[in-house]
Amino acid sequence: MNCPRYKILLLFLGLILHQSVQSQNYHALNGSKYAGVFGMYNNPASTVNAPMKWDLNVFSLQGTTTNSLIAFNHFSLSNFDSTTVNITEGKRSRFFNAAIDMNILNLRFAIGRNKAIAFGLRGRTYNHVKTSTFTTYDSITSFSGFLHANTNTDYLSGFATHAGWIEGDINYSQVWIDDARHRVSGGITLGIMRGLSGAFSQLNKLTYREYPDAQNNYYQIITGGTATAEYSKNYDLADTNTITAAAIKSFLKNTRTAFSLSLGMEYLIKKDEIDETKPGYETDYNWKIGVSIMDIGANTFDPAGGSFYAGIPKTNITADRLRQQFLNATSLKKLRDSLLQTMNLVDTLSSEFSITIPTRLLISVDKNLNNNFYINGQLNVNFYSAEPYNKIKTRELNLVTITPRWETRTWGVYLPVQYNAQGQLWAGAALKAGPLLIGIHNVGWLFGKMQQLNGGGYIALHFTPAPKKIKTRLDCPVE
Repeated sequence: MNCPRYKILLLFLGLILHQSVQSQNYHALNGSKYAGVFGMYNNPASTVNAPMKWDLNVFSLQGTTTNSLIAFNHFSLSNFDSTTVNITEGKRSRFFNAAIDMNILNLRFAIGRNKAIAFGLRGRTYNHVKTSTFTTYDSITSFSGFLHANTNTDYLSGFATHAGWIEGDINYSQVWIDDARHRVSGGITLGIMRGLSGAFSQLNKLTYREYPDAQNNYYQIITGGTATAEYSKNYDLADTNTITAAAIKSFLKNTRTAFSLSLGMEYLIKKDEIDETKPGYETDYNWKIGVSIMDIGANTFDPAGGSFYAGIPKTNITADRLRQQFLNATSLKKLRDSLLQTMNLVDTLSSEFSITIPTRLLISVDKNLNNNFYINGQLNVNFYSAEPYNKIKTRELNLVTITPRWETRTWGVYLPVQYNAQGQLWAGAALKAGPLLIGIHNVGWLFGKMQQLNGGGYIALHFTPAPKKIKTRLDCPVE
């Protein structure tokens, strides 16, 4: 690891992120009638339109990262020792986003042909880091050198947001209209959330003046800027140095309950000719259009005792002194106390803080191409950016995804292509074999292109009952 530049990264992020530790991105299942219980995380109305009586997701896990901040050079799965970690070079703004979603024992059950219920337990985390434009190169080995390279930059800014929670989801969907040509359903999902972990930090418009010293080296005097740092109180209440049953109990006990809401509608345009001998023929379609509003809600956290807001630098405070304060602080509280020596304004943050979950509009259009071939288009419109203007927010990482697929109830091949919210174009792939679904967001990873960790993947163990032959009025009794 390239230690000098790594320390600069820690210092700059540390001012932004002193204590901080997608997402339903199973793109293969976008629009799939075999998605079953997974469907309630894209559109609560879709669970009633699955052709199976029931289905069970025993376990699933997915992760997504979008990153322009950190570069992993000489990355090798066979030799991690050769890998170096650096800030990406040049003059530009940077970002890092990561979302992880884990589901356990999610169950859907159809109540007749026109109603369905579903239940799920999941854990989620969203993490966002974004900086203003700054310059760095491989030759920079000190914080003073970093600031010297940015003397023509108007200011340095950045923020980091982290939220992690568990939730239990209850879904109900029902058919509103069902005739020979159309099928319209609506659905609702209520989530009961427990905010496990929250953190936020921000460096806002740090400015400085640069002067040469007697040896013609440069030093910087801080002239402006504010800093905020807070994290959830349950970290302090638990003994985090030792993981014990008592520490875990204390950590979980000192969290808050919140609620989320998702709403959706799905419209099926049926085929001109329907094969009534085919299992699930009631939900066979030519076109399927879904619209949903997902994840309305927020988690609330009590701040730790050392949480602070600081600003208005005192006269003649050098950047090196500020750097030493950060490096010498062993806790957020000690950092806050040390800033009293360098800042005119230091306030303790004692009020609860909330972090919104990724509220978004989802529009999905699915076309049946016949012979088990389909193509799906999905648009994800975030209600919020991650920028903390008036509130702390999270957001989904998707924007537009096109997914051609060939699938039956047992087998499937999927080739999702997505253009994400950070302007990155990824080509993915996934396979389904019986209950096992496995996929990757960015096939570039398969060819060693992981230097910036842009992509991710998913795996699921999803069980459905064997199809039964449907008896129709054309069936004749055997003599």
